[in-house]
Amino acid sequence: MSLRRVRRLDSATRPAARQTGLSSLVRLIPFVLLAGVIAMLAGYFVIYLVYARALFAFPFDYDQGEGFELYDAIRLAAGQNIYLDNSVFPFYSSNYPPVYRLMVAPLIWLFGPHIWTARLVTFVCSLVIGALIVVAARRVMIAQGRDSITQDRLVRAALLLAPVAAALAFFAANYVYYIGPLARAHIPMVMFAFAGIVCLDIGLSGERIRPRQVAAGVSLLIVAGFTKLQAIDALAAGFGFLLFRNPRLCLRALLASGLATAGIVIILNAATQGQFWLNVVLANVNEYDIQRTWLFYGQWFRLQGALIVCSVLYVGWDVVAAIRARSLRPITIWSLYFVAGAAMGMLTGKWGAGPTYLVAAIAASCVCTVGLLWRVACWGSERAGAQPAIAAGHSSRSALFALLVAVVFFAQATLNVHLPTSGRVFGALARILNIPPGASVWQGYPYYDVIGDTQLGHLLDPADEQAGWELARLAREAPGPVWSEEAMITLHAGKGVVTNPTQLLNLSKNGQLDMSRMIRMIEAREFGAVIFRAQFYPHDVLLAIRDHYQWGRTVRMNGFDYLVLYPRPAEETR
Repeated sequence: MSLRRVRRLDSATRPAARQTGLSSLVRLIPFVLLAGVIAMLAGYFVIYLVYARALFAFPFDYDQGEGFELYDAIRLAAGQNIYLDNSVFPFYSSNYPPVYRLMVAPLIWLFGPHIWTARLVTFVCSLVIGALIVVAARRVMIAQGRDSITQDRLVRAALLLAPVAAALAFFAANYVYYIGPLARAHIPMVMFAFAGIVCLDIGLSGERIRPRQVAAGVSLLIVAGFTKLQAIDALAAGFGFLLFRNPRLCLRALLASGLATAGIVIILNAATQGQFWLNVVLANVNEYDIQRTWLFYGQWFRLQGALIVCSVLYVGWDVVAAIRARSLRPITIWSLYFVAGAAMGMLTGKWGAGPTYLVAAIAASCVCTVGLLWRVACWGSERAGAQPAIAAGHSSRSALFALLVAVVFFAQATLNVHLPTSGRVFGALARILNIPPGASVWQGYPYYDVIGDTQLGHLLDPADEQAGWELARLAREAPGPVWSEEAMITLHAGKGVVTNPTQLLNLSKNGQLDMSRMIRMIEAREFGAVIFRAQFYPHDVLLAIRDHYQWGRTVRMNGFDYLVLYPRPAEETR
């Protein structure tokens, strides 16, 4: 071949090479945008870590009731019963199943009765949920193709970045941020439930059933139920999916789990003389306000609208596929879990409930959103008759998917704005976001939340801890037992915990509480002091305290006025 001919061929191939290089560069742009969105979501995760660290250092109740969760774990660590008769001194009982408390007990053996141990368990559980979201979102993508799709570099990048974005979006959610590091049973319950759903997805989504994964999934769902009763959404989704895939196996699993659950309940009830059933089940049948439910649903949509819309479309896609196939098998377990989790929001109108009941739906929506966007990116090729795996392996479709993920999760991130507004870093960020310097949603704390008024999420002031120790000192110096609305005050005072206020209120509203003994003790002024925060006690108890105790001090902690009352002189008793 002559030199002239080689030069002509070389000049002919240069434009094609330049076009290929330009095309590759264009396909990289969506991944750069997605990386930017991930960095934005990672900023929320940093805020979450800062919040968790602040709570670990605070030794008193941040959210009312945390101390009672710790006290349950302390009793279990000492081999004591936590389901007691509320009509007998110290008028105390736990109102939740025992799993979360049992998780905290080993840390109490190792480090002592500190509230950070209970908060640490919950925080770690939230991290596990994030890791499980990565696994689940990746599975949803791979399930719609074959392993060969990972041969393409951009597809491999998509399989990594999209699940990470989904997990970070979970931590960016306001409701998750509020309770993730709190000493509460809800996040551990969601962790067990979500893990059970993942196991069932693995065990039932392939061509053949994997009995070990199915058994693990059902077992985890039962554990979730014994962590908190709100795991009913995961139970409904898990057994519904099992029914769709293998009705005979579903019946066997229902029978086995029913027998196991009944056996555990009977043993606990017998060991506590019926107090387990009374305090965990009957006491949680509370009054209901449908207006609160609609309020929380509206708030949830304002906060999670992008993921909710995508999840609804994902569910609709499954339903259409099921109708076309004339079978329920095309419906995925994530559609079922999202629907069941969203339905759990109906319980937010129950007294004592709150929007955190929707945390499971938020976790499921993160997975459903990735699943929907992956389907959309692969849709055109499927309609053309190509294999989804081969079509999805094309870099152009991976780029489209990355762009969709970047757009949706950016839109979602803009809905979740919450951050401290003081300090060198957060103060500067607040100025960049044009948040007024004095903006605060709770009692002057330098914290901004798009929700508006919220009692959770702000960082604590050093004066709050000083106020807590002052309350503990007052409780310690009071003679005899102290009637305190929060457990950490009396625990730090070296005194026993008296009453679980909301539990007494729930039982009294249901006509299941004998208050005669506690009222006699109040009338006899046997308590050296009474410490109120929100006065969540039965009306008759509050009247008795008003008549036989008088105000002594007000101590402000965490934005609340704690009222310290002392016995009235006998001649001044009302």
